[in-house]
Amino acid sequence: MTTWFSADSHFGHANIITFCNRPCADVEAMDTHILAQYRARVGPEDDFWILGDFAISKVQGGHRREIAEIFQKIPGRKHLILGNHDKAWVRALGWNSIRDTADVTVEGQRLFLFHYPMITFPGARHGALQLFGHVHDNWQGSRNSVNVGVDVWDFRPVSLPEIKERAAKLPVNAHWNEVEPGCAFPTATCCFCLAELDPQLPSGHAIRRGARIVIDETGETIALSGGLSDTMAEGDRICPQCIGGHLSVAEFTLPEGCRYDEQLNIARPVDAKG
Repeated sequence: MTTWFSADSHFGHANIITFCNRPCADVEAMDTHILAQYRARVGPEDDFWILGDFAISKVQGGHRREIAEIFQKIPGRKHLILGNHDKAWVRALGWNSIRDTADVTVEGQRLFLFHYPMITFPGARHGALQLFGHVHDNWQGSRNSVNVGVDVWDFRPVSLPEIKERAAKLPVNAHWNEVEPGCAFPTATCCFCLAELDPQLPSGHAIRRGARIVIDETGETIALSGGLSDTMAEGDRICPQCIGGHLSVAEFTLPEGCRYDEQLNIARPVDAKG
């Protein structure tokens, strides 16, 4: 069993295609595509949390019946966190649960679910993650508060591991220390100069991964001069400043007929002057 999350599908809402630059020819194509994404991932024994705005509230008559049919085609146990568009007819579709908010634990991780993003929330001081929607493609979120809306996830529902992977790359909320003083995020240090690093922010530092030293942000392999890399243990980190002082291509295999120019830090043909 897997737990999935999504928000802001806005089934039946033609104008959302323009508002959010959705790559769909019309509302029927949009509804069909989102449903296909849901069905491709959510299984019949899974829990599926939709964090608001399942459908546009202004839909009438036959369009409501079409959306009810879409709802019935979505697998799993479906839970609704109420959004601003989830009127009475949406709430009557047959959800397994309906709530304004939810405080749940999934795979050992405490989650606070709400349609709207909040600066702080229950459990925020103790490692909880907030999941939200509402803002569409305007904001992906911050380190502990992640937008699960379809507009920032290619219309697919997402699992907790995917959410945590994205959260690790998002910046800390600029107001975090104001609203939760004394509740800092974990840090690591450069194994050479002991400068404090953020172990998750893509800041350009590198980390030892097996036989390679890779830039944390891009995954690019780097070489350090003077055998410096041999002193790094698995998981050790090196800051951008230390990388700059010891960056080398001399330790990479040079093309045939080339030599390494230490002064210019480039490979040059053997017969080149200078």
